[in-house]
Amino acid sequence: MMLLHVHFIALMLLGFALADDIILKPVKEGKQEVALVFIQGSQIKPDQYVPLVSKLQNVSEFSLWVGIPEYTADLLVPIDLSGGIKRVLGEMQLKNTTRVFFAGHSLGGALLQGYTYEHDQEAPGQILLGSYLQRKYRNVTYPIPTLTVSGELDGLCRVTRIMEAVYHQVIHGKSPNTSFPVVVVEGMNHFQVASGEPPFLVMDRDLKPEISEDVAHSTVATLMAAFIATRMGNLSRFDVISAAMQKTKTFVQPLIKGYEMEGFYNFKPPCYGKPAGPNCTFGCPWSQMSQPIMGGLKNAKLVVTDAFHPVYQINPVHLPHIYNNCTGGDIPSCKLNVTTVTQAVYQEVDKLDTGFVPTSAQELRVKMKSRQAVMEATGMGNVDFNKTDGGSLCKVINQASYDWGMNNIGSSTLTRFKKYGEPMIMGEDKGPYNIFPEWVLEELKLENINSSGIQMLEVQSVMLRTPTKYFIEISAGFHFCKLLSPARVMEWAYVDGLRAHYSINKTANECNKY
Repeated sequence: MMLLHVHFIALMLLGFALADDIILKPVKEGKQEVALVFIQGSQIKPDQYVPLVSKLQNVSEFSLWVGIPEYTADLLVPIDLSGGIKRVLGEMQLKNTTRVFFAGHSLGGALLQGYTYEHDQEAPGQILLGSYLQRKYRNVTYPIPTLTVSGELDGLCRVTRIMEAVYHQVIHGKSPNTSFPVVVVEGMNHFQVASGEPPFLVMDRDLKPEISEDVAHSTVATLMAAFIATRMGNLSRFDVISAAMQKTKTFVQPLIKGYEMEGFYNFKPPCYGKPAGPNCTFGCPWSQMSQPIMGGLKNAKLVVTDAFHPVYQINPVHLPHIYNNCTGGDIPSCKLNVTTVTQAVYQEVDKLDTGFVPTSAQELRVKMKSRQAVMEATGMGNVDFNKTDGGSLCKVINQASYDWGMNNIGSSTLTRFKKYGEPMIMGEDKGPYNIFPEWVLEELKLENINSSGIQMLEVQSVMLRTPTKYFIEISAGFHFCKLLSPARVMEWAYVDGLRAHYSINKTANECNKY
């Protein structure tokens, strides 16, 4: 064990010795001195950030020092972070009164926020590029004012995660907007904060930019300069950020609408049996729209209330219910009060809050009343279960979810997706899985297929269905579906559905074929 420690320390010292730190002296004389320590992203060399920070030095109203530490093999690990910061602070010839700001790109931003929180809460500000303040700081008073800037077409730090930051820090933020602004730069991707050749992971995951590198650098440098000036007391400079934030709020509004339709757990946690209130979400709005589709009525009205609960819970058990009956059949005067039950399920790895995987629900587990049960409740008499519920009704609802998502995304996103995106196609329902644990465990299927030479994502629901006359009376008259969230449809159009044909690893000719 001692030998391993010695080898580790030797490697650390070798990394320090070989580090090619970047130190940029101020380009403006006679101005107040300020410093910026900039933390590199994974496998992006410090000199690849020089074009951006040089622009920053030129547009800043201060005499700005910039230090970019290089980490061993350009791979940043938490234990190395403080050593690199101390090293470049020692290499810059700073006055005792110089205020030091921090910035980080990608993984550098993800790790930087923990460092400043633990070690430098007096920092006047930090800037996260292609990264964001993580969820774990949401319920604490984060002490360092933070500017977040990311690209619309960032394939690693997805725009849906930045939308979540806008929702919490800007629209519903407790602090003044000058403290935690969030900006989406339209047309910019992940790597355009840097220059040169992207590393492998970026090349594999990043999306194709729609603005030039020079425009991206100028935009980001202007925002950074305005934030630094604001934090140094020149509040008039915040107008630049305020205008960008207003555009950002407009840009993310369709995404917010889609995620609210899901009842997104990371906007507000589910109430799960607690009374409805401002701090939790009682139920899923999309499920409330899904039950009428399942019901199949043309004239009668369903008044649906959904509640979030773990669907596997049996003590107490949570089931859908029709609370009243009509006598005249499917007529306008008939109004049925119905409750449904939903559980939104998210990818386990999203708990790490990396922004790398989809943030929307991978499936909505929805317990609904069957079409047969709804029709019989209107007074239509005995209805044939095989005719009402024998087809793929979950597929019909998932098609409605896809249509809703496509109808509500931003216009430029829709245009891009129609040209380059990988469309979704709805497959026939799987099942019935009438042994309840089977329905819970069998996941909504999302599978890439090739249909007539066109790459598509097939969505296939998993269903449980029982007639109103069923041998287990408590389980009679149900139709449960694994549903596609409208938020997942939108996230697919903004990010993941573009990867096949609109990534930076595709040539211009490959993109233009679609």
